[in-house]
Amino acid sequence: MPGIRSTRHARGLLVRRMRLLLPIALPLILAGLSPAVRAQTSAPITLNGTSLCADVSGQSVTPGAPVISWACWGGPNQQWLPVATGARYKLINLNSDLCLDVSGQAMDAGGPIIQWTCNGGLNQAFSLTPQGGGYAIVAGHSGLCVSASSTTSQGVQLTQQACNGSATQTWKVSGLPTQKPTLPSKWSAPMTLPIVPVQAANLPNGNVLFWSADSALDFTNSSNPPGRTYTTIFNPSTGSSRQVIVSNTGHDMFCPGIVNLPDGRILVTGGLTTQATSIYSPSTGAWSPGDRMKIPRGYQGSVTLSNGNVFQVGGSWSGGVGGKNGETWSPGQGWQINGAILDDYILTHDNAGIFRADNHAWMFAVGNGRVFHAGPSRAMHWFDTAGNGSVTAAGNRGSDNDAMNGNAVMYDIGKILAVGGAPSYDQSQATSNATLIDISNGNAVTQTIAPMSYQRAFGNSVVLPNGQVVVVGGQTFAAPFSDDNAILTPELWDPATNAFSLLVRQAVPRTYHSVALLLNDGRVLSGGGGLCGGCATNHTDVEILTPPYLLNADGSAASRPSLSSVPSDAQLGTTIVVTASRSVRAFALMRSSSVTHSLNNEQRRVPLTFTVGTAGEFHLRIPSDPGVVVPGYYMLFALNSSGVPSVSRVLLVH
Repeated sequence: MPGIRSTRHARGLLVRRMRLLLPIALPLILAGLSPAVRAQTSAPITLNGTSLCADVSGQSVTPGAPVISWACWGGPNQQWLPVATGARYKLINLNSDLCLDVSGQAMDAGGPIIQWTCNGGLNQAFSLTPQGGGYAIVAGHSGLCVSASSTTSQGVQLTQQACNGSATQTWKVSGLPTQKPTLPSKWSAPMTLPIVPVQAANLPNGNVLFWSADSALDFTNSSNPPGRTYTTIFNPSTGSSRQVIVSNTGHDMFCPGIVNLPDGRILVTGGLTTQATSIYSPSTGAWSPGDRMKIPRGYQGSVTLSNGNVFQVGGSWSGGVGGKNGETWSPGQGWQINGAILDDYILTHDNAGIFRADNHAWMFAVGNGRVFHAGPSRAMHWFDTAGNGSVTAAGNRGSDNDAMNGNAVMYDIGKILAVGGAPSYDQSQATSNATLIDISNGNAVTQTIAPMSYQRAFGNSVVLPNGQVVVVGGQTFAAPFSDDNAILTPELWDPATNAFSLLVRQAVPRTYHSVALLLNDGRVLSGGGGLCGGCATNHTDVEILTPPYLLNADGSAASRPSLSSVPSDAQLGTTIVVTASRSVRAFALMRSSSVTHSLNNEQRRVPLTFTVGTAGEFHLRIPSDPGVVVPGYYMLFALNSSGVPSVSRVLLVH
């Protein structure tokens, strides 16, 4: 068979020549590509810790050719050009000028990886998420990871599989272009705390209350936990903190419900000590025991109501599984069960069943002691907390599905942004979904908008005084106590465009057990993660983000307006007089809030209408509806025509 032998010889000679000519050929090959591609450097994609590369089989230049794992040899069919497309990359093969592609836009595990004509589809757009010394290559359309069959076998086609952080899904990707943020922003250096801050609450004086569990770096998972909690008061202005171990309430306040009461006190309910409640008084700095709940709970959703009461539902993580029906607390009267508001209404279809399915309900207070339930279940509801309670269906959350460990935030009066989450609490692929919910007219009207750049579970969202929302932290694959697949790049959503923009990366992964809050100076605090003993994911620190609205285009500090005179309190439905810079063009009230496990039902933004007096003073109208301005402490911000906020002044609205 001389023809076959000569063909093999020719192929071998071609390979040897290509190895020798590759340094010369590369510039010529690049010259034939588009300017965006030509400007970048090609490199192999190598299975981390091995000598196997992502290889277009047979050096094919035909669309549909399989991408396999093969011994690295440096050929152009193993060279890939990463081209940034927002927060994702398309990976263009140097030999064929075709894109790495999930065949047929398959959504299921096992979808084959091929090369195909570049078309801008999400099945050709991959997130590169740091893990294990390399990256997970995550398909934009499915959220699944490019995977080899093993770390030793060659010649097997790559597929997409559920992301699990394994060695067969960890790739070395060289030649990545630097992705500059589209918006100016910056982070402080991490500031050390004595604990892992799993729970956090704003205090009226601008400080932040943090706490962990019965120890600083771990928790006791027991039916009879130690009755103590490690707490810390953090001063964002100085970066200093002061630790206090609270034992007088007999309460292990790990994984509880949290609300900011109308008088500024912090009410903590359940958690590991399942029926206990504790109250922190900012005015005295002391903790005291509160009324015991009727139903033991942990991981519940809780919210302050328009009438000053507190409602909560769910929480099968502790205190037994199921039956975590609604329960309302009234000052001086204690807890009353709302038997008609069944736990069943809030359940997701979690793989772990009710133990996880009723966790972290997203709830927003509206008028007359009622509550809007937005998730994380796809099904939404209205809850009336009077007496035994009642429930009215509010439809589904648009095209979104169950979104455990996602979150929702009220960015304007009656307007909510819901982002991220995953179908199940643990070992579940996150989404990048984003949904708007408008309840301002008494109905829940939903709108699916363009997704985030990153899939996020265990992320946090913080609304800013200008109505933009910072989404920070999380991971693409929900896996508690792991920093694999962590997202270090925050995003900023703008209600004016319904679009997400990237901000600068933070230094520390913020995944499971992380927190984020708005600070009184308009910056955003992000911290924590871990609380697992001696594990590597314990993060005893916080970082503070300076958002774009505080910076000029060149990154220098923007000139801020000022508030010089503000009353200390205000009545609903009245007008208050404040003095501020003449450049001020808007005012917003931002409710003091509290967060744990990506859940913050207390934060809301209320833009205010105003007039200008004859002496240049501002007359601000406080809405009369306590379902709009839920009684409590607020940060009052003034903003100039560029949207730059002042440092806030704290205002008690009652």
